[in-house]
Amino acid sequence: MRLFKPTVAAAIALLSTTAMTAPPGPAAGVIHRPAKPTSQVPAGAIGYSATHIDRSVSPRQDFYRYATGNWLNKLTIPDAEGDISGFSMLAANLDQQLLQLALKASQASAPRGSPEQQVGDFYRAAMDTARQDALGLKPIQADLDWAAKASGPADLARLSARLQASTQYSPLVNVLTMTDLKDSTATRMVLHPGGAELEQDQYTDPASQKVRDLYVEFIASVYRQLGDAPDVAAGKGRLILAIETELMAPRLKPLEARDPARIYNLFSLAEVQALIPAVDLKELLAALKAPVPAQVQVIDVEGLKALNRLLTTRTPGEVQTVLHWAALSSNIGLLGQPWFGLNQEYERKRDGLVKTMDLDRQVVKNIAMQLSHPLAQMYVKAHFPDSTRQEITHMVGHIKDEFGARLRTNPWLDEKTRAAALEKLAKVDIQVGYPQRWIDFSGVDIRADDHLANNQRLAAFNLQRDLAKVGRPVVTERFADPTFTSPIAVNAAYSPQFNGIDITAAIVQPPFYKPGADIAVNYCTIGAVIGHELTHGFDSTGRQYDAAGNVRDWWTPQAAAEFKKRTDVLASQFNQFQLLPGLFQNGALTLTENTADLGGITLAHAALQRALKGKPQPKVDGLSTDQRCFVAWAQLWTYKARPERIRLLAATDYHANTGVRGVGPLLNLDAFHKAFQTRPGDPMWRKPADRVRIW
Repeated sequence: MRLFKPTVAAAIALLSTTAMTAPPGPAAGVIHRPAKPTSQVPAGAIGYSATHIDRSVSPRQDFYRYATGNWLNKLTIPDAEGDISGFSMLAANLDQQLLQLALKASQASAPRGSPEQQVGDFYRAAMDTARQDALGLKPIQADLDWAAKASGPADLARLSARLQASTQYSPLVNVLTMTDLKDSTATRMVLHPGGAELEQDQYTDPASQKVRDLYVEFIASVYRQLGDAPDVAAGKGRLILAIETELMAPRLKPLEARDPARIYNLFSLAEVQALIPAVDLKELLAALKAPVPAQVQVIDVEGLKALNRLLTTRTPGEVQTVLHWAALSSNIGLLGQPWFGLNQEYERKRDGLVKTMDLDRQVVKNIAMQLSHPLAQMYVKAHFPDSTRQEITHMVGHIKDEFGARLRTNPWLDEKTRAAALEKLAKVDIQVGYPQRWIDFSGVDIRADDHLANNQRLAAFNLQRDLAKVGRPVVTERFADPTFTSPIAVNAAYSPQFNGIDITAAIVQPPFYKPGADIAVNYCTIGAVIGHELTHGFDSTGRQYDAAGNVRDWWTPQAAAEFKKRTDVLASQFNQFQLLPGLFQNGALTLTENTADLGGITLAHAALQRALKGKPQPKVDGLSTDQRCFVAWAQLWTYKARPERIRLLAATDYHANTGVRGVGPLLNLDAFHKAFQTRPGDPMWRKPADRVRIW
């Protein structure tokens, strides 16, 4: 099963952080031992280059192929990955930088509790596969034994607490916190049902039958290894799939999970207990040493009810089988052989990969998730000069000023909404690189010979940090989410709840930014990223939050109607992009990100013109300033993917297909059509009346 945070990211992390991010990767913390040497290195330099352009293609016929064709022809998807893009190539380079830091730390002697000691010893323990093989299931045997016999509300509550504290995930009820959606100064306790291995639609989608079959066989292979007869093991696989299908059916759909009105459900603990009497919630909180607040938030009410139905209608033996599987599968990627290999082979087949990723790279990815700030401190010191931070901060001011100018002249905003929008924009706090205050991990005991327990102690540390926030005033932590906003995440992200943007140190390098590069390229890559994040504060989700980060309707009905009229057209436009035969982009699912992409490149291009102050610029490589701007944007989204990856992301990702992002927004810009002289009848032509301008 997936670790907890990725499982509920749609409901919690993505609600509080709207990211520029690349498509999500495998669950954090799961390390795959390689079967063969490392995958091939992608061809070509990362970032904008006129040599990437395929000049045999007319930009009026197929702009994406024109802008990226020569590069696409050279790129090969690495054997151990589902796709290749500017994001993934930058991530590969970043992993090498982080790996060198981890290797150096593992060979040094550093003070206990220092970033170098923790990173170095975590790396040494994770690479000690001989010890992991020798230990077998011993590190989790107590959890397996408990799960196999758990029964009754109190026992289930204690098991739930035990699993969440050691893996960050419980298959039963998880206890979390989030900022109150209507009072950004307060922290709410959240109760959320556990997730499942597959994505929600994969349990029923006919196109995902292969994935379901592989999952059942994976479960069966694990239980055969445990000594079950083949028919018994196969029966367990079918049972677990059936129960997970039953659990996921009533859960919130991805779009529903982003709707503040749907997830802001406040109850007393007694009222929540009535929804799920099968798990003793007071015992759960006691086992976690968590306070009992006057009110708790339930994000997915129907999901909690479905869990209760399972626990009360299935036989004790069936429930125990599912719990045993949860306890095993949530740790399987941290165990030795044969468990590690079984998991590796299942995920390789599921994702359509040729091989799995090298162990050292997987380990460093896990360190980036588990010890995000300690490793980030080392990275910033080694690779992020203050001059870069200052340059990006300067550009941030230009992009923000441009947004303000456009708000003041926006023709469809009424004055009341315009004033509120300007107030919100003025209060957007944008920080670059890394936080002013790092999270202190120094008290976590990281040992060089205790791999699984290192992960468990970090899970417990993170859980206790989280629960300690209940009932206390919110203290905003910047660059704090390992997936989306850590300084070593290749990303930038807007949070509606503190009305701020984190631009990570890791993203401020090619293909997004190069010091001293062509101003047109830098503005229309990293500048567009900045504009993208600013626009998130005013997209279909962000616009529901006010300047203080509270869910509040500050729009007049007229302005809201005008906004929706435009976003409806944008959604319809993206519905037309076909990703695979018969598979189209979901314009509604990707609307907020498409809005941000449109806003991002619009703001970047306008700010570029303002920065140049109308002075004529010479052509470079035969391209005008505007042409280089739009080619740079398209090259930023150069992308190839396996069909399995395309299909998965089309169903689950709030971002459009990466290649679609390279051209979809541009067709709405008058400046794009002028730059490349499109005309009626051209495939790239879009009538002026059909072009969407929102911000």
